[in-house]
Amino acid sequence: MVCILLQDRSHIAVACVHATNHRHHCGSEEVDKKPIPAHVIEQRAKQKLQRTKPLRGRRTRGEDYDVFRRINMHDGSKELCWEWLGAHGKGTREEYRPRVVLGRTHYYVYRVVFELYTGYKLQKGDVIRHSCDHSWCCNPHHITVGRQADNVRDMLERERVGMKHFHVKRIMQMLELGCTAEFVAEKMREGYNMSLDVSVIRKIRLRKVYKHIAWPWGDEYAAQRRTRLNDLKNSRLAGDPACAIIHNHTSKGDT
Repeated sequence: MVCILLQDRSHIAVACVHATNHRHHCGSEEVDKKPIPAHVIEQRAKQKLQRTKPLRGRRTRGEDYDVFRRINMHDGSKELCWEWLGAHGKGTREEYRPRVVLGRTHYYVYRVVFELYTGYKLQKGDVIRHSCDHSWCCNPHHITVGRQADNVRDMLERERVGMKHFHVKRIMQMLELGCTAEFVAEKMREGYNMSLDVSVIRKIRLRKVYKHIAWPWGDEYAAQRRTRLNDLKNSRLAGDPACAIIHNHTSKGDT
């Protein structure tokens, strides 16, 4: 911005002219670019040599890529979680997880760290289980390998989804006393401000959900119920075998 002072008899006017094109407004020749100093050129050359070389090929990993260079390892601590200082991407549940691109392919950083640290090649279907329950942790001491069923079991046992175990045990206590599902739902709403559907409470009584929580009375009740249903089914089949045949009542004109 160029400021021009215009002095008059009565006042001083200040006019501001926006110089968008220096050559057009000022009429002077374009100023030549300044040469880059030697120390800047030397510094850029050192930085270029320090950069990690891109891996060639698809789904290949080379020794020239140092993943641990961008991980805060807290001096190799086994207790603390190691944070990834690079980019993050969204996971399967829309949560951000540490990611790295190798050979134009995206990988979770903790999977790469586990393979490099242990030397074990992860197979198809293997999932990473974090003992610290932090999906962004890259500490190999907090990582174990398992299947998706093991991951779901850990999720239920550590109360990461669903109701807290305390609430489930409270429901089990009321069911063991002979309370109906409607009564239990009402008491949970009054005592814990929880809006539970009656079908969920019935599934808990039949041991269809929260089966990982020990409940001897519920196991015995579910086993007795299955036995009664099987006896009833067998008695009906013995009295009228035709009841087991599914008749098709659809007429020819129906579509």
